[in-house]
Amino acid sequence: MGRIAGASTPRTTGTPSPRAALWLCLGAGFVTLLDQSVFVLAVPAMAAGLHADSGQVQWILASYSLAFGVALVPAGRLGDLLGRRKLFIAGIAVFGAFSLLGGLASDPAVVIAARLLQGLGAGTLNPQVLGLLQDIFTGSGRAKALGYYAAAGGTAAVCGPLVGGIILSAGDPALSWRLLFLVNVPLVLVLVPLALVYLPRAAPQPGQARPGSTGTHGTDATRSASSSRIHDPSDAAPRRSSVDVPGAALLGAVVVASLVPTIYGPAPVAVVWMGVGAAAVLAFAAWEFSYHRRGRTPLLSPALVTSPGYLLGTVVALCQFGVGAAMAAVTSLYFLSGTGLPPLAAAAILAPQAAGMLLASSLSWRFVGRYGRTGIVAAIAAALACLPAKDWAVQGFDAGAAAAIVAGVGLLQGVATGLVVAPNQALTLAHAPQGAAGVAAGFYQLSQRFSAALCSAAAAGMFLGEGASGGNAREAFHQGIVLCCALLAAALLAGTADAVRIAVSARKARAAVARSGKESTTAALAPVPAASVSGAPGARPAAPVAAGAGVRRAGSPARGAGERTDA
Repeated sequence: MGRIAGASTPRTTGTPSPRAALWLCLGAGFVTLLDQSVFVLAVPAMAAGLHADSGQVQWILASYSLAFGVALVPAGRLGDLLGRRKLFIAGIAVFGAFSLLGGLASDPAVVIAARLLQGLGAGTLNPQVLGLLQDIFTGSGRAKALGYYAAAGGTAAVCGPLVGGIILSAGDPALSWRLLFLVNVPLVLVLVPLALVYLPRAAPQPGQARPGSTGTHGTDATRSASSSRIHDPSDAAPRRSSVDVPGAALLGAVVVASLVPTIYGPAPVAVVWMGVGAAAVLAFAAWEFSYHRRGRTPLLSPALVTSPGYLLGTVVALCQFGVGAAMAAVTSLYFLSGTGLPPLAAAAILAPQAAGMLLASSLSWRFVGRYGRTGIVAAIAAALACLPAKDWAVQGFDAGAAAAIVAGVGLLQGVATGLVVAPNQALTLAHAPQGAAGVAAGFYQLSQRFSAALCSAAAAGMFLGEGASGGNAREAFHQGIVLCCALLAAALLAGTADAVRIAVSARKARAAVARSGKESTTAALAPVPAASVSGAPGARPAAPVAAGAGVRRAGSPARGAGERTDA
């Protein structure tokens, strides 16, 4: 990594080394993002070692993303108020402490609690990483730093399955899953002292949110233009910086109430929780409206609800992120438990899709610049076409051939997904109304995390409910593919609706311009009264004169010598 130009400390004090702070932020972000992708491979070993039932396994899978999403926006606002350095250290310390607890736990309930609190720490840390990078760097240096962070996230997605496979293959599977927790502890013990030394002390600006406070991360940050649009401090200036903890809690209650029926099926308790979820949705909507009316910054601004481009783009992102989580869960569970492949082999099946996504993401800006929303729709359709091919391979071939085909098709699906994720994020957030860009970015990512929690639990439940061997495993894989197809079909419909909306708006704009031009031409060719030309009453009417030919417009330059003037 070369020298980062444009390092400065306009809103912070005491930055000993911007480059060291950059590496520290990238390392902390990498560790927490890596943790999302390694545990899916550990599910069979963890379930056996803890004697966990299907519902407990689903909670283990969903809890990290659930808590991550709940923490994002409130943690970003707390970073504004208390300082990013404090929240960074608190987040990474919580993440490390509960990694230790999870690694030593012998009860599934304790592991679930540890994953929830790990996610809370990671969700607290990541907004501070983005905020620090934008505080420390300016200009092209900021764009490069944010690009490095996006690359770190993509690398974590590629490396996660491989790291998990290597660790799980290193020893007894019944114990090696604990290493996935415990490996975080020494990393955190190194990162916390470095943060105390190298991160700048905050100089908070009361009443105004700083850039990056919403906790967005990923490829939307790789372009300085989108970063400035999304995180412009002027967007938040009219409203007081505040932490919408009740809103986050109510939204978390909505997701938890949705998870219970997903995990436990059509039991009587599920009906009760569906009612709780409906009540929580109404309470959330009422609270957000009231919070906004009081001049504070809610999780979901009413202005966003009336923005079709934002809503449709968020649906695309929500479905796309859910497909990624569900497909990773089903693929891992099928090849680990259904066919008996070792963890490292299962990781090798997952890695090509992540690599294809990372590769395509680096080219996605050119793609969307040329094809726009229509290109995104085509990429979603291509990703959707890959899913039946995976199902065909699993249903019709033995484990070895199916693994090779699924990995190859996964590479193509990853390329298609990489052409969707970052461009959709940029186009969607560009529709945020004035003054709501930061809120839009925060809710966008929050919806992704909640989608991952729901879909990973649903996919695992389909598989675990069918059993883990023979035809049952194939049927479970098929059900997972059906779920992912339904999600991508919903994304395709939302993307198509947005593309049609854009085309209709463009057609109306062209028609308005054409009408305006026709009216201008008609007005220009209208007869000019003789009095307005000659200035004498009773003068002979003049023939129609083109605008500007013989009558000088107000404010136009005087005619030069020798220039023709019609009488």
